[in-house]
Amino acid sequence: MKLQFTRLVAAAAAAALCFTTQASLLPVNAVDQDLAVETLDGGITISAENISTENNKDIRYNNPVSSEFFCADPTSVEYNGRLYLFGTNDHQQYEIKGAELDNTYEQIKSLVVLSTDDMVNWIYHGEIHVDEVAPWIMNSWAPSVVSRVEDDGLTHVYLYFSNNGTGTGVITATDPLGPWSDPLGRPLVTSSTPGLSDCPNPFDPGAVIDENGVGWLAFGGGKASDGTDYMPGSTRIVQLGEDMISFASDFAEIPAPYFFEASELNYINGTYVYTYNSDWNDHAEQWEYDCPVPSGCSMVYMTTKTPLDSDSWEMKGEYFINPGTAGFDYSNNHTHLHKYQGEYYIFYHTLMLKRGMGINGSYRSMNVDRINVDEETVTIEKIGGTKKGVSTIDPVDPFVVQSAAELNNTAAVTFDTSDMHHPLVSSKGEGSWFSVRDVEFTASETPDEPEEPITLDLTAVDTIRYNITVTSVDKPTTVSMHPADQDGVDCAGSVDITGPSKYSITCDLGGAQGLMNMGYFTAADDTLITFVIDTITVNDQYEFDLSAELTNTREWADGLKNIWNGFTDGDAVYSSEYAVFRYVGDDDAIKLYAAQNVSGGNDDNAPLVEQAMTFYAKVKGTGRVEIRLDAPDGAILTSVDFDSPGAFSTIYNTEVAQIGGTHDLYFVCSAGNITVDAWQFAKSGALIGTVQGDVNADGAFTIADVVMLQKYIVNDSALTDWKAGDLFADKKINVLDLAQMKQNLMGK
Repeated sequence: MKLQFTRLVAAAAAAALCFTTQASLLPVNAVDQDLAVETLDGGITISAENISTENNKDIRYNNPVSSEFFCADPTSVEYNGRLYLFGTNDHQQYEIKGAELDNTYEQIKSLVVLSTDDMVNWIYHGEIHVDEVAPWIMNSWAPSVVSRVEDDGLTHVYLYFSNNGTGTGVITATDPLGPWSDPLGRPLVTSSTPGLSDCPNPFDPGAVIDENGVGWLAFGGGKASDGTDYMPGSTRIVQLGEDMISFASDFAEIPAPYFFEASELNYINGTYVYTYNSDWNDHAEQWEYDCPVPSGCSMVYMTTKTPLDSDSWEMKGEYFINPGTAGFDYSNNHTHLHKYQGEYYIFYHTLMLKRGMGINGSYRSMNVDRINVDEETVTIEKIGGTKKGVSTIDPVDPFVVQSAAELNNTAAVTFDTSDMHHPLVSSKGEGSWFSVRDVEFTASETPDEPEEPITLDLTAVDTIRYNITVTSVDKPTTVSMHPADQDGVDCAGSVDITGPSKYSITCDLGGAQGLMNMGYFTAADDTLITFVIDTITVNDQYEFDLSAELTNTREWADGLKNIWNGFTDGDAVYSSEYAVFRYVGDDDAIKLYAAQNVSGGNDDNAPLVEQAMTFYAKVKGTGRVEIRLDAPDGAILTSVDFDSPGAFSTIYNTEVAQIGGTHDLYFVCSAGNITVDAWQFAKSGALIGTVQGDVNADGAFTIADVVMLQKYIVNDSALTDWKAGDLFADKKINVLDLAQMKQNLMGK
C-alpha cells in the first residue's frame, strides 16, 4: 500500500465531528464545529518497542468476543437493530479468587452484557448486578433472555437465570441495559415448586417465545429418583403465563438421553427445538436413536411440534462438539443459537482467553461462529468452534461517528461502564491500544462475483511443520515431534531448544495417505519443557491454527489428535480455510482434504479515497493517539496530539495518509489516562491534487468555472474535470454544487 501525506489548508473545522445519538445507544454530546481544536505539534512519538504486546486475543482472530473479560453461558436478544449478548460473569470469580485457582463459580452474582451490529466489533457495556436487583439470590449463572413488544408500546425484556443449582429466577426491563427489576421477589422455579417433582436441580433455563406469542421455559439438572445415566429424567418444559413470570401448564418431561445441563429452546419454522449439553459418559454403551452417537460433553438437539407431549420429542443428534475436540482446552459446554440479519450464529464458551492470558484458572470466554440451519427440515449442521470466528456483516463506515468503545481487540486498557449506555475505554500507559476490525474507506471498483464453492480433495501429506513457542525449559535440549502415518510408522522431526523462544520442527511424512496420530513430543533426557504449538503448516501450503499446549511438567496437558479420540466417520479433526483433516472410519485414519490452487483475495482493486480527509477524535487526557493500519505497529494513517486532562475535547488533524480499501485500525496511545470517546474521518469537497471548483482544469477557480458548470447543467457544455465540481463529494453534479460554487467565489 502506498502512503502519501497530504494537507488540506481550507476550513479545517468545516466538517468537524458531530457526535449524535446512535439508535438510543450512545448519547454522545453534540460538539459545535467551532470548538474543534487542531492537533498540537507536541513532538510526541510512540516508539515501536513500547507498543503493548499484552493483548490476550490474537489479532488474527475475531474470537473470543471480549478480549478482556471472562464470560460464559451465552444468550442474546435483538433490540433496535443491535444484538445484545449476555453471559455468566466468570470475571467476578476471577477478580475475587485470582488467576491460579480453579473456577468454582460460587462468587458469581452478576451477568455480563455486550452488543454489536456487525458481529466482529463489540461494545462491552459492563455488569448487571443481579444480587442488587434481587438480593435473595445465591448466584446468577447461565442466563436466557427473550423480549417482546407489549401493549404499552415498549419492548419488555425477560432475563431468566440460574440461582446456583437450586432453581431459576427472572428479572425484567424495558431496555437490554436496564434498569432491571425483580417482579417476583423470589425464585420463579425451585425443586419444591408446586406441580414440579423429581427435578433435583431446576436450573440452566432456556426460554423462547413462539409465533403465537406464547412463552416457554425449559430447565433441569441432576438425576430423577428413577433416573439412570442414560436417561437422567430431570429435564422439564412448561408453558409460561401471559405475564412470562407464571405458569400456564403442567410441567412435562423432555426425554433427553445423557442429559447434563445447558437447556435452551429455539422456535424454527413452527417447530420447537430443545438443545442441551450431554454428559461425559461413553454414549456408545447405549444409544437407541437413528442418528450417530454424540461425543462426550457435546451439544445435542431434539425437536417437536407439541412440546408438552413427552413422547413427541424427536432426537436429531449432535450439532456442536466439545471445544476440546475442536482444538481448544476441554471444558463444559453451553451454546446459544440466534438468527441475526438473516444468518444463524452459534455462541458458545471456551477457555481461549485464559490461555491467551497464560493463567491456570479455568475461566471461560464467549465465542461466536456461523452455523448452517436448514429451516425447511429443521436440521442444524454439526460443527466445532473456531479461533478465527465470523466475518463482519457490514464493514465499519469511517465517515460517520463511531464509538471508541465498539472494538475488536485491546491491550493494556481499562473500561468505564458507569453509564452502560455510554461506556468509555482508556489507556493504562504508553503503547496501550484498541482496534476496530474491517473499516472500509473505499469499496472494490469491480462488483463482487459469486464465490464458487471450494472443493476439498483427498491430498497426500508430504510434510508437517510444527511452529512452536517454548514458554519454559529447564535446560538446553532437543525436542522431537512424532506424527505417525496410518500404518503407525513414526515420522519424527527434531529441533534443538536453547531457551524460551519460537522454533519450528519439520517432519517428513513421505506422501502419507492418512495418519494414525497428529504428533506427540519427546524431549532429550526427559528435560522438563512447556511449549505451545501455535500452528502447523502442511505441505508448505495449508496452515492450521492449533494453539495447543504440550508439556511434561504435569499429568494433564493438551495433546494433538489421534484416531483414538472417539471420532466418528467424517468428523473434522483440524480445520483451516482451505483444508481439513477428517477422520475416515473405514480406514481408521485421519486424512487430509484440501483445496488446490487457492489464493486469498485482497484490496488491490479498491481505489484510494479521492478527497483529502480530516480525522476527528473526542478525547480526554494528555498525549497522542496514533491510528495505525492492520497491526499495533503498522503504518501510521494519522494522529492527534492534545492536552486536555480535565475534560473531553474534539481534536482534528488534516494530515491523513492517502488510503483505500478495507483495513483494521489500531488506536495507539502515548501515555496512560487517555480516554477516547468517539472518532470519525471526514472528506473535504476538494480532491487531492485538484483545485476545488476548477472544472475547466486551468489551475485556478474563477468565474469561468461557474459559467462552465452552469452550461453543463443545462446540457450546453462538457466539464473538463467534473470531480472538481463535485463540491458535496456525492458523485453528482447539480444545482446544489452550482449554488455552492457561486457562494465560494463570492467569498474569495
